[in-house]
Amino acid sequence: MEDLHTLDPEQLEERLLSQAGPDSWPPLSRAVALAKEKHAGQTRKDGTPFIGHPLRTALLLLEVGGIKDPNLLCAAVLHDVAEESDLQPDDLMGEFGSKVADLVRAVTVAPPADGDKSARDVAHFQALAWEGRDPQILRTADRLDNILTLGEALPPERRESYLRDTREHLLPLTLATNTALYHALNQALADRGCPE
Repeated sequence: MEDLHTLDPEQLEERLLSQAGPDSWPPLSRAVALAKEKHAGQTRKDGTPFIGHPLRTALLLLEVGGIKDPNLLCAAVLHDVAEESDLQPDDLMGEFGSKVADLVRAVTVAPPADGDKSARDVAHFQALAWEGRDPQILRTADRLDNILTLGEALPPERRESYLRDTREHLLPLTLATNTALYHALNQALADRGCPE
């Protein structure tokens, strides 16, 4: 899992497409191409190319969570397009189907109206409890990658609330949906000073 964070976007793409299997083709390769287009030139808070994050999220689902569902893998690759580009979840329906569009919609969060990201995240996790297994698994892989990669790039107060909110509100959902991702997320939280 840790080695994912040493790979560049091209290596991540190659690894994802080679491991996903034939059932995921061609939708997954189309999802990767669209995500690369929509995230072109974007960087994360740590200065790395943004596209690495959705590719790692899909690989965490595949390699840690044991998830091979093509819809979930496509949604992982596309999960940030609505937040980071002009594309909306409904725009994905024609090419990827309603399942992918619904998954992306379920994990898309709007910017907080009052600037309180922690309150927005808690409300999102509470809503996610009603969305079902797949959106919860997708959000877990997304959070796991964020925790593994962005820890030092966040201001200390935001980092602390991000870890605490994840432990208190997302981790319990993860236990009920994917044990391997639960253990990986729990360990990542503990490693970053957010014990049980």
